[in-house]
Amino acid sequence: IYSWVTGLTVEQTVSSNGLLMVVAGMLVGFGSTIGSGCTSGHGICGIARLSARSIVATITFFIFGLMTVYILRHVWGIA
Repeated sequence: IYSWVTGLTVEQTVSSNGLLMVVAGMLVGFGSTIGSGCTSGHGICGIARLSARSIVATITFFIFGLMTVYILRHVWGIA
C-alpha cells in the first residue's frame, strides 16, 4: 500500500524513519486489538488449546498472507 500510494519502491531493509516506525507499531497494536491477540498467540497457544476462534483467525492470517504475496509478486510484479 505504501508503494502504491507514494509511487516509491519498497526497500528490503528496516527503516530509520522514527515516525514510520511509530505508525507501523501502532498499526500492529491496533490489529492485535481487533483480532483479540497477535498472530503468534493465535497460531501457537490458541491452536494448542483447540480454540475455534484461534483456528479461524490463523487460517484467515494465512489466506490473506498468501493473497498479499500473490498480488505483490504476480499482479504488481514487486519482488
